[in-house]
Amino acid sequence: MPIAGRWHAPLRAVNLSGLRRDGDSIRKGGMAGNNVLRRGVWLVSVWTLWVCGCAGTLPSERLGSAIHLPVPAISRSSPAVERLSRERASDTYTLSARSVIPIAFSLQPDIKSSYQRFKSEEARYDFFVVSRDSLTPTFRSSNRLSESRTAEETLRDRDYTVEVGVEKRFFDTTELNVGVGYETNVTDEGQGDRPFVSADLRYPLWASREKLERTSEEIFRRNELNDTQLAYIEEVRNRLERALFAYNIVTDLSRRMDHAARWLRDLQTLKSRIEAVVGRDVSSDLRRISAEMTKVEAELRNVTGRHEVDTARLKAACGIALYATVEIVNEPFNPFVGATHDELFRLSIETDPEILTLLNEVRNAEVQLDLARRGKWDIALLLDGRSNIEGRGQTDRGSDWAVNFGMEVSHVDPRVTTSLARQAQSRIERFTEAIASRENAIFVDTLEPLIRIETLGASRDELAGNLPRFIGDYQSGIGAYFDGALNIDDLLKRRETYWEQEQEISRLTLVVGFNIAELCTATGKFFELLNDDVAED
Repeated sequence: MPIAGRWHAPLRAVNLSGLRRDGDSIRKGGMAGNNVLRRGVWLVSVWTLWVCGCAGTLPSERLGSAIHLPVPAISRSSPAVERLSRERASDTYTLSARSVIPIAFSLQPDIKSSYQRFKSEEARYDFFVVSRDSLTPTFRSSNRLSESRTAEETLRDRDYTVEVGVEKRFFDTTELNVGVGYETNVTDEGQGDRPFVSADLRYPLWASREKLERTSEEIFRRNELNDTQLAYIEEVRNRLERALFAYNIVTDLSRRMDHAARWLRDLQTLKSRIEAVVGRDVSSDLRRISAEMTKVEAELRNVTGRHEVDTARLKAACGIALYATVEIVNEPFNPFVGATHDELFRLSIETDPEILTLLNEVRNAEVQLDLARRGKWDIALLLDGRSNIEGRGQTDRGSDWAVNFGMEVSHVDPRVTTSLARQAQSRIERFTEAIASRENAIFVDTLEPLIRIETLGASRDELAGNLPRFIGDYQSGIGAYFDGALNIDDLLKRRETYWEQEQEISRLTLVVGFNIAELCTATGKFFELLNDDVAED
């Protein structure tokens, strides 16, 4: 009979009651043994369901098994009075281009905040799945009183029942209930006590509407989790790139401070030598040198001030306490030495966390599309049964059992499956295009920095190799000046040209460092380096 768009196949019931075996030896040896075995089997089944249903891998852990995301250190943030106190800042950090990456990853608060947002979304996804795939221990008790009257007599009946069981719900909408209990029946004729076992099962034989809706919701929540994971990946990239940028700026300013200080020392040395000249009027030359020293001192003050500010920015970019001591180590860092663009591009495509996450999105949408296309009919198998085991009193030497089985069939509204199929198809196309876009970005973002690293690095090396010539020009100019063959302006110009070459070499080193940071971001090298650090620990 159609009922609200759903019809049920008739349930077939088999009831066998009052089965008796005469003879104590047969009853005790046969029925009692079967009863013990039956109760034991049901108790073992209940215990197995309980243990298996309450343990296992969380859904989010299964999802993340293919993407090895690094985990920042557990936050142990100090109170503001300690983090901002100069007196309590006793930590010292040695910062190189390589060490900045794990330090910033472990301490940077924005990375930790983004990771905790990801873990929160992960917990919400787990709650959604586990709450629909849960095992619930149950205890029930009931008291039923009934009375029937006729002209001749009044009959009263009382039932007292206690039952312990488990309710197991599976994510595919399968439902299973298993229980064991004890029942007491009291009538005017006497009392009967007996244990019983019961179970019922609803098992979907086809892609049901409920399963389709549940799977669609699960995919939606999984996509939200993937979006949060992508946001975390992007946050790690951005923060580590900023930390490397800040490190390269500080090292560039350190080099410029050294260049200015060395220039100032050379001018001071030159001034002392000129002051020792006799028999020659050098007063104007001394004034010229003093003016040049004033200019260099101003440059040194300016660079020193910028160095102090940018060192604070570096600490903030790494998440280091603002008054902690940092030691800057200027060590070569280029994890891409000898790599070709084809190698970098292929490796990035294979290991990029964003692409791996987008591939998960595509697979989710394909599953949704498959379910939507198949989910036209809802067919479920229904089974339930109960066995009353031999008891005492009126139920002595008797038992009965009943089994019901049938099917439930319904037709899913085509508009539901059509809309879900359209949504899934759109998501497949969307994420497929997103993967193509990411691959294009990786191709360009790896090609440009790699070329700039090679070309600018070569230019820097050439300038550095040519630097001794400028040093020699200045040294020979000093001799020519004291011989009277070179005036003071030409000599100071030679020293300034030497300083300009040092500045250009430092600038090219800074730009190369920036491009290495950009290449680490484009290729996912940050995650490879962080995972290597974890493996070493």
